[in-house]
Amino acid sequence: MWPTVFKVLGGSLLTFALVWALVLGWWQSNDYEPSKLDLALYLGALPLALVGGYLLLRGFIEHLKAPPAADKPDIPALRDEDPLAATSAKTAAAERAFNICLVEGFVTTAVGASTDDVLAAIDGGKRPEPSFRLTDEAGFPVFLAEVKDLDVDGMQEKMAADAASIRKFAEREDVARTLALLDHLLGTVLERLTPLLAQVGDALKLRIVWLVPANWDSSQLAILRTWLQLNYWPNQERSGLEMALVPVASEIDAMRQLDEINLRINRDSANSELTLLLGAVSAVDEQTVDSRSASNKLFSADHQDRKIPGEGAVGLLLASRAIVERYELSEVTLLSRVSMGVRDKPVDAGGRVGGKLIEQLVTGLLDVSAVENTQVKTALLDADHRASRVAEAMEGLGQTFEHFDPIKDCLAVGTVSGDLSPIGSLIALACARTKVLATEAPVLCLSNQHERDRAVLLAMPYIAQPNTEPSLT
Repeated sequence: MWPTVFKVLGGSLLTFALVWALVLGWWQSNDYEPSKLDLALYLGALPLALVGGYLLLRGFIEHLKAPPAADKPDIPALRDEDPLAATSAKTAAAERAFNICLVEGFVTTAVGASTDDVLAAIDGGKRPEPSFRLTDEAGFPVFLAEVKDLDVDGMQEKMAADAASIRKFAEREDVARTLALLDHLLGTVLERLTPLLAQVGDALKLRIVWLVPANWDSSQLAILRTWLQLNYWPNQERSGLEMALVPVASEIDAMRQLDEINLRINRDSANSELTLLLGAVSAVDEQTVDSRSASNKLFSADHQDRKIPGEGAVGLLLASRAIVERYELSEVTLLSRVSMGVRDKPVDAGGRVGGKLIEQLVTGLLDVSAVENTQVKTALLDADHRASRVAEAMEGLGQTFEHFDPIKDCLAVGTVSGDLSPIGSLIALACARTKVLATEAPVLCLSNQHERDRAVLLAMPYIAQPNTEPSLT
């Protein structure tokens, strides 16, 4: 304390001395005879004002340098010996480490009907091409990532015959294309799923979660559910079949549903479900393209920082560890919980694009999963061609995964399949499973296609847990 007082006092005396010397010298050089007011102002008030201003400025700077006081919650503190608090903390910690098994991943995209096709297209640098069907306002072909030879007319006729009450709804081109994509995907899914269900008999329940676009008429969902069951699971009338249609608006909604499945399966130790997570979307119809063009969201030669419409479908077959081990399922990948966050500003808002949020999410995920950063060999992104997404991902991943080759190890699914919101992250995850099986190393799945929402999870090689039950012999 005293050294500070002496410094302030010494500085004040020095200020007075300098002011007096300058003022008296000025008066003497001008042969000026000061009045009593001049003496008070120049020899008293002026040096005092300088000293006071210095003290105020110093106080303001010290206030800025001081750390903000932490807000203390206005709730009573929990005692360490509180058994409920301890149980809650242990439960939360255990749930953060939950895993779920990805038994199979199915995709239908513009570049092929398998994850191998998608990965090969990324490796080959393939990109969406101009459409022969649609043109923009200037008359130029629109760049689209559309599935070729999709039987849209056939699907509309099928919907009209099977469910006359939704005939008008199915006349929408985007709806018809989405259902045609789902039909194409389910043909492959049933080839894999039917023998498996026959093998396990009634021992397992089948639960289907269909992620439908949020802009679909909610009054049609019940009819669509019935249509799906009658056309693809007509013999599954037993109590083992459960089906839910969930509207989703963005990639983070789809990832949240995946995380809910993880929690559902792991919270019930007796769970005997196989869960099929389905999703399909199409944005290559004339109405959607015109809408995006009017809102300045459509890619063109003059505006390459905008979205390329795409279409596709995905199916993820999920199960618990116990089911995988009981039925000796092969080529299984382990999935971590999903870590999610929201950027403080949209990535396209302008200015420098930072990847701090992605870095934080990845660091926390590796810590919870007990995976070393050097073990991760690849990152699968749902991002597309836009430079803002690429820059954000490179900065967010670069600090943690310095061993990554940005071209070979950071694979963006959206560059070949276009904008597949809201299921793009799930298609990236299906591709991540293929990479895990090929490299026998963990793969990071990153969703950063959305303006603000971000999500990461790990796909890891499946390692059977050792049998710890005592032998009877």
